[in-house]
Amino acid sequence: MYTKIINEQYAILHNANEIARLGRRALIVTGKYSAKRNGSLMEVQKVLQDTGTEYVIFDRIEENPSVETILEARDLGVSKGADFCIGLGGGSPMDAAKAISILLFNSDKGADFLYETPTAEYLDEKGCTLAYPVVAVPTTCGTGSEVTGVAVLTRHDLKTKKSLPHKVYPEVAFLDPRYLMYAPYEVLRNTAIDTMSHLVESYINTNATRETKMLVLEGLKIWSRGKDVILGKRKVGYTKNEHPGNVSDFIRRSQDPEKAEAEKVTELKILDDMLTSSNIAGQVISITGTSLPHALSYRLTYQAGIAHGPATGIFQPGFISHADEDSQKKLLKAMDFKDIDDLRDFLGRTCDINGISDLDYSLIVENSIKDILAEPARIKKVPYPVNREILEEIVSG
Repeated sequence: MYTKIINEQYAILHNANEIARLGRRALIVTGKYSAKRNGSLMEVQKVLQDTGTEYVIFDRIEENPSVETILEARDLGVSKGADFCIGLGGGSPMDAAKAISILLFNSDKGADFLYETPTAEYLDEKGCTLAYPVVAVPTTCGTGSEVTGVAVLTRHDLKTKKSLPHKVYPEVAFLDPRYLMYAPYEVLRNTAIDTMSHLVESYINTNATRETKMLVLEGLKIWSRGKDVILGKRKVGYTKNEHPGNVSDFIRRSQDPEKAEAEKVTELKILDDMLTSSNIAGQVISITGTSLPHALSYRLTYQAGIAHGPATGIFQPGFISHADEDSQKKLLKAMDFKDIDDLRDFLGRTCDINGISDLDYSLIVENSIKDILAEPARIKKVPYPVNREILEEIVSG
């Protein structure tokens, strides 16, 4: 494990020195809104101010960040003398922070360097790309990016998403379920589906070990505790009309203070489980990598605007159905599904891919299949024979 994980409420405020020790000037990498709404940006700023650490904020990270955005953020960081990055938000800001840290450290390099396989002079003793330190603060429950060395960026030139060949692991990750209390339902649902995909793809994987498989099954059991939230049967957290402009002034829906506090404790436990399962998923994919469903998803996200979690989730029933019977049984049991059809029904209700026609879907997945057949590394991770016929069966569900 390359990353130090601190999992507790008020994690940032309780561990200020873990951030301050990493550098003198931080580049905070985040999106426009969520980090402000959930209080994470405010708490990071307080810690930096209290420890005398200078900082600059880049808050223009889009969903599925592009190489162009990375260059813009790098240029800001260089101009301000930033010597470490703080990725604040979902997978997009955390992935972006890793890529930015590479180009900050190698400030004479351009965009092409991000997709060049690093030679020995650019690697440390662990085989990771030399880069400035990264702090990761997840505020969703899906990517596990806070403990992986992977960064995925949008390539407009290729009209898809693509992983960097570099590995950059955050120095420290702060997991605080309080931030998830402010996440919209759709964000919790979509990112939780991504967690499930990471875990399943890590289990049905030639890189899997006995230890990673045990972690996957434990992670799926924890993940299953949030299924009612994913289905929308249980509402958690706060709603928009409860936000008067200051996160410290949020009010609960209930007028009964004791009941409100009990509800909050329960909700935070559920969200902590969802965040923990996401983190476990990140730990295992850092060893195994993802597989076919993720490879099939990238064009759907880029070309049709399908959220990443659902874009991976829709392929899981077909992916699992070709695995050996023992793997199928263990995975379904851990997720608390009766059978493949039960899982298929769950994903049919939670994976929103509306807005794409059958024709467009067929054309996009056909190009995705061609991508995979042209990239044997993806197929090598699958412990059963993969050809065009198998891929067509997976995309058909």
